[in-house]
Amino acid sequence: MRSSSDFQPSASLDLGPLVEAAASLDLGQVPASTRHHAVLVIADTIGAMLGGGSEPEFAALVERRDEAALFPVHPGPAQLVTPGQPGTDAITAAFVNAAAGTVLELDEGVRPSGHPGVHVIPAALAAAQALGRSGGELLGAVLSGYEVTARLFTAFRLRFPVHPHGNLGAIGAAVAVARLRRADPVTPAKIATALPLLSVWQPAFEGATVRNVYSGVGAATGVKANWLASAGFSGSDEALPTAFGEIAGELVDPDRLTAPVHAEDLLIAHDYQKRHSACANSHTAIDAVLSLGPLDHRQVRGVKVETTTNNLRLDRLSRGPVLSNRFSLQYAVATAIVNGEAGPDAIATDPRAEELSRLVTVTAAAELTERWPAASPARVTIDLGDRTVQAEVDNPVGHESHRFTEPELRAKYEALAAAADGSGTRVPYDRLLELESIADVGGLLAP
Repeated sequence: MRSSSDFQPSASLDLGPLVEAAASLDLGQVPASTRHHAVLVIADTIGAMLGGGSEPEFAALVERRDEAALFPVHPGPAQLVTPGQPGTDAITAAFVNAAAGTVLELDEGVRPSGHPGVHVIPAALAAAQALGRSGGELLGAVLSGYEVTARLFTAFRLRFPVHPHGNLGAIGAAVAVARLRRADPVTPAKIATALPLLSVWQPAFEGATVRNVYSGVGAATGVKANWLASAGFSGSDEALPTAFGEIAGELVDPDRLTAPVHAEDLLIAHDYQKRHSACANSHTAIDAVLSLGPLDHRQVRGVKVETTTNNLRLDRLSRGPVLSNRFSLQYAVATAIVNGEAGPDAIATDPRAEELSRLVTVTAAAELTERWPAASPARVTIDLGDRTVQAEVDNPVGHESHRFTEPELRAKYEALAAAADGSGTRVPYDRLLELESIADVGGLLAP
């Protein structure tokens, strides 16, 4: 057992230069292709938020926001993705919208491994709406906060079972909000380093939907850190290296935190976006199944999945709830065989997929593990009785090596937005694509 002497104050890690460089990023120097991709990321994240926000617990959550004085009771200018709800304060909007963005497991991410967008974008959007900022200012703030968060996710390696939601993303969210406030970004960033959520994977495996609010805590913390900074609270130099370099993980690439920020090579340009409503660690296996064409699940005698050691965390049967399905590699592969897809409806509990999942075995292959994180390969072998079929995929559709087409991203968004409204697309996609030309983002999420 470790004693208190094992956790002596860690050496400080000066985030100041990185935060200042990211926050002062000149949008005019960012290549048009990167700006356009960032707008697509924002739209894709809002789509995930809209789709998740249609789940009934989010309407209930917002309706109860004034209970026990937990949240301000007066409507505010920040919009919610939950259908039919009035505007609210920035902290509540950041929390609810970010939480909604992870419900369907369709939010984008970077390797290895985290999800900057769903932390930074809801916080920045809420602050931009509360402050009456333009679409260009929102875009600049997202790029700044995203760069900080993505660098933190690659500089630190979290120890399993620590989950990447709700912690490092709060720091980038704080930077984005500070840029929109036109205030010093360093103090709120350093405050956010001392306010992490110690999130773990287990609720996802159980299917406990409290896991869905991890990202909400992170986004709201980014807003709260600015509130605290404006009130005179100071930040910490030692909290980040202690929490994430010693307790929850280790610092594996410190150069990421000191390398110059180049407008022409931002990490948002190297993200991935998702088409399957499941943990990203299962996507190559799902794509391998789909590449084999339609399969009759009744003929399957056994399924062998070989993948990376990193993906073995999903080597577990679902416990029944839909969220648990999304974090079971066995169930993800089974539903792809049964339904020919793994979207939000297909991933729902299906007795056929549940039965088939018991025939799926998962192992790590050394030659596949060696390719992580540049690739997240999976090899799937299916015994059909009279024949065996096999497919191997290095990276899933949506990875930067295999980007979605813009029509595919539009179709994904419109399906999610329609689910949020029930009668059609709630927020026009084209309005989001014109983000840079919008003078005031206050009504960005309006029908």
